[in-house]
Amino acid sequence: MSVDAGEPEPRGVGAVEPRDLRFALRAATDAAHRRLDAGFAAHDLSRRADYVRFLSAMRDPFAQIETWLDESDAADLPPDWTARRRSLLLQADLSGLAISAPEVAPAPLPRTLSGAEAPGLLYVLEGSRLGGQVLLRQVLASPDPLVRGNARFLRHGEGLRLWPSFATWLGTRPAADHAAAIRGAQRAFALFEAAQARG
Repeated sequence: MSVDAGEPEPRGVGAVEPRDLRFALRAATDAAHRRLDAGFAAHDLSRRADYVRFLSAMRDPFAQIETWLDESDAADLPPDWTARRRSLLLQADLSGLAISAPEVAPAPLPRTLSGAEAPGLLYVLEGSRLGGQVLLRQVLASPDPLVRGNARFLRHGEGLRLWPSFATWLGTRPAADHAAAIRGAQRAFALFEAAQARG
């Protein structure tokens, strides 16, 4: 689930400048990101069982975060937020693989979270598209037609340059909100790590 993979580090020595929220988020979540990627590295997504485990680990965090973002102030979200949602596609892939939706919905994120955390939560969701491109190649190389035919989640946004437009929007966030955005990203990674551990 690579986030900001392959992006160059800012040049120069010392702390990241306040305006570089994307790099601050990357630095603050690097350890969690590496743990999550290491956990998924053992999976071969061309195999149905491994692909189901991967999608199942993604399902609850995506649903929790997207539900919270849907109820957030539009000023804290990119203008095309609704076009970026993927939790329904994720469940459609699982249903296509004969995995039904859970009977009990995941616990919602607390409404008391600051709206300024939204960019950090979004950073994790949107950044996962980068790693998803690598994972998609495994899925499409599968000999299993059910695996190949249920890649809506990983294919979402193909050709739309959603990461560059998100990175541009992220650069507009006020410097005063950067600490909250970092908390949001850390919170998102914690959700994904907990889901991975349960799988």
